[in-house]
Amino acid sequence: MKVILKKELKGKGKAGDIIEVNPNYAYNVLIKQGIAVEANASNLNDHKGKMDAQAFHHGEMVKEYQAIANKIKNKVYNFTLSVGANGKAFGSVTKQDILTALNNDGLKVEKNMIKDFPSIKAAGQYKIGVQFIKEVSTEIIASVNVK
Repeated sequence: MKVILKKELKGKGKAGDIIEVNPNYAYNVLIKQGIAVEANASNLNDHKGKMDAQAFHHGEMVKEYQAIANKIKNKVYNFTLSVGANGKAFGSVTKQDILTALNNDGLKVEKNMIKDFPSIKAAGQYKIGVQFIKEVSTEIIASVNVK
């Protein structure tokens, strides 16, 4: 018997998958506990509609993030660190500093999107990866000066 999973079922599939199971297991466990629904014509039609809508929205999100990624690709953001008499920097440039600079630029970027973040405690230029979603990523450049 075919069923559509509403929740992840370890070893069988994730939510939205259509799987083949024993009819007794389907009725007595999966459907009874709300883990799955029977894969009849009505439920399959609803499932197809949901999957199509989900694919459409994901495609729109990819386009939106790709436009942002193209806008900031290799863009240079300037930061300043204070240094003491011995040349040692006070503090460092943090992910939050990078996030603030990106958000001040009018971009909606979250902290977990900043990847490949090096320790920035000296003057120089640093490449920082920004991954919006699995399919869309880019790099920005943090230019650090000392005063």
